[in-house]
Amino acid sequence: MNQARLITLAALLLPGLALSGACSSEPSDSPKESILDPDETPADDGDEAPADDGDEAPADDGDETPVDDGDETPADTPPGWQMFTCNASKSPMFQSRDVLNMRISADFTKLNSAPTKEESGSQAVIELSDQSGAAPITANIIARGVSRFKCGSRPFSLKFGEKQKDNIFAHLGKSVKFVTHCGDREGLSPTLKADSIETYEQRLLMEDTVYQVLDQLQVPSLKTRLVRLTYHDAPTGEEETHLAFVREPEDEMAERCGMVEWEDLSGVDASQLEVDQVGLLLLNLLHDFVIQYDGIDGKNLVSMVDVDRKAIFYAPYDFDLVGVSRPDYVANKGRTLEQNRDAFADWLRRNQSPALFDHIDRILARADQMQRAVDQSSMNEDNRAVFSRWLSLYLGLLQDFRACEGHTDDPSRPLCHVEDDHGNRPDSASAVDPGEWSARIEPPGDVDMFAVDLQADTLYSLTGRVPLELLDAQQNLVASASGRTVSFRPSQTGTYYLLASLGEQLVSSPLHASPEQIDRYISLYTDDHGASLETATTLEPGEAVEGKWELARGEDEDWFLLTAGEATNLHIELRDTDTGLVEVSRLGAPAEELPLEEYLLEGDNDVSWLFEQPGQYVVRVIQMLGLRAHGSYTVTLQ
Repeated sequence: MNQARLITLAALLLPGLALSGACSSEPSDSPKESILDPDETPADDGDEAPADDGDEAPADDGDETPVDDGDETPADTPPGWQMFTCNASKSPMFQSRDVLNMRISADFTKLNSAPTKEESGSQAVIELSDQSGAAPITANIIARGVSRFKCGSRPFSLKFGEKQKDNIFAHLGKSVKFVTHCGDREGLSPTLKADSIETYEQRLLMEDTVYQVLDQLQVPSLKTRLVRLTYHDAPTGEEETHLAFVREPEDEMAERCGMVEWEDLSGVDASQLEVDQVGLLLLNLLHDFVIQYDGIDGKNLVSMVDVDRKAIFYAPYDFDLVGVSRPDYVANKGRTLEQNRDAFADWLRRNQSPALFDHIDRILARADQMQRAVDQSSMNEDNRAVFSRWLSLYLGLLQDFRACEGHTDDPSRPLCHVEDDHGNRPDSASAVDPGEWSARIEPPGDVDMFAVDLQADTLYSLTGRVPLELLDAQQNLVASASGRTVSFRPSQTGTYYLLASLGEQLVSSPLHASPEQIDRYISLYTDDHGASLETATTLEPGEAVEGKWELARGEDEDWFLLTAGEATNLHIELRDTDTGLVEVSRLGAPAEELPLEEYLLEGDNDVSWLFEQPGQYVVRVIQMLGLRAHGSYTVTLQ
């Protein structure tokens, strides 16, 4: 499996990422290759190296109040949780929850006004007023962020010449990110704009509180530390003080969770890596728990690899626009906490599995610690009340849902019961005629079976948006399809059984799922031209062959074989449809020789240029969903 396959796999396994309408408020500072989406920009800390902790001892930060975990270790932790349990940070930055008093002297005028990040940098001197007699720390400071780069007070990174020792930044690598209060600026988007500095700072405190709540779970999640930051603008001598927070470097988090951040991965064959299903379920659960719709399309995710297990994991981050604190954000659609809870209940019901119940056990075991994180927050009274109500609603739902295990088939339990639209055995299979239909594969592990009568020696094609297996009356495998169309001819007339299943996939559909994200499209239909070498139609010179696309909702695929000479002339005349696709591959070509393709438009299409050298070719004429679903065509080889 190559890098492109990883991208495709992750996209298929993250149905929550298929929603639209959200934008990232704080993606990364600079582009890097993503294993989720080649067009997205995940976090990138430039030339940072993973923290080399060695045998350093954490600095003694005076009389700071250490983090008091109390009884935080959950009782009876399920054995499978061991791989998700993260260690405490070695950095003194995160060994206290006290607000850290810090003064940074730098050219903040340039930092907040430069047209690009590259032009925003200057030298910074950092002082900690909580540590009397401590030497100032020097670093370079540079603005970061995408949407928040437009803030009046931009988020920034401190970049050190070498990894720090014996100070507050020890064990944090060479670059540390600060999240700031934003602040007014001309042209600031309505999403980011606030009516006062107090509102900006409350938003920052709410974002920090989400991090603190998730930190209690000891799963992959970034740590934060509040800072009362005095900005000293070196050129003007002006000072002002606002709240900010330090965010744990992604590679530090990955390391303490027993993994390696994706961008630091080396010496590992990426083709051997697979997205961990239980970890993926946890990611979706955490997103839904904090009402994070801004974590879609591959944004706001830290990608990590457990090298020993050859598994890919993700951790969420960037919680400034979650539905708890910002229901007004466009992706949150103004939904109330109760409305989001009801959607969450439906998601839980549709996705229940032993792994999901294990995840919920962990959350419920840490309920008191999560509430304590809210109670200890510096948010104002109104915002603390909102967060407390959110936890009460959501933890109450999880408590009730936990009793659902083993009761999926009980219609008297609406919180648990998932109606099965199709049976999973021959005696309960749904009888269908060849054609197109849909199945709802929920909860995970559900198998839907269809009984269909097929005629011997008739050409059929099989495809769908779920893996399919076709069995004969003796339950022998006749054909299977996953992703692409498969064609076959039954050897006997009779009743066949089609199985649709997502196998071990644990996340079946996103939180606010549309019907097409729940109902999986399936087609088994009589075809005029097959979609395999064995069933392909051979084209002869001077012959015009008629073709038809049989599907209304799917993409029929017809294969043709031809022998190309020095000058091959091939035309495809498209009728009754808007567009299509032709893909040409030379048989026996080396692996590096990629297929050539061209889009087809209604009317005559000269595709002769696709045959660059003599040889045998397979020509795939592929239906695409346009304004008119069906279509026909003529293929002429001259």
